[in-house]
Amino acid sequence: MKTVTIDTNVLPASDLIALAKVQGYEVAVVSVTGREVGHGDARLQAPQLGQVFETGIWGESEWGTSIFGNADYLERILHIISNGSFPKSGQRGQLSDGQQRQLRDAMILEAHVRDGRDVFVTNDKKAFINNGRRDALQSFLKTRILTKEEFLQELLS
Repeated sequence: MKTVTIDTNVLPASDLIALAKVQGYEVAVVSVTGREVGHGDARLQAPQLGQVFETGIWGESEWGTSIFGNADYLERILHIISNGSFPKSGQRGQLSDGQQRQLRDAMILEAHVRDGRDVFVTNDKKAFINNGRRDALQSFLKTRILTKEEFLQELLS
């Protein structure tokens, strides 16, 4: 079965979810999304919306929704999406709000890749698309990164 992971910024996405399911995709969000929007948020209640557990990050992840993983991928993703400006491991005690968002962005993409999923759908062009980031991430991670509009066009073609 083909798989798609939806980034937090794409929600609500009932149109995309329904169409993707008809086209044979299994659709999921990463557990990080629950913290970003609130675990009881209606956007997470779409029928049969799966969940991918994030790779655990001390001080960020919640018990029961994270698993052990490879920190090398996360670090490389952080380097690409921050243009090398993200604080190094061990120097992240006081992240700014923007850095916290970048960390969660990287955690979501890393979990998507770790689970061997096919398509990552995001509207965050600054982090994942612009300035060669999409090409760099897709080449390194061997996955596809599309905006919601691009994925919908693909589903409809």
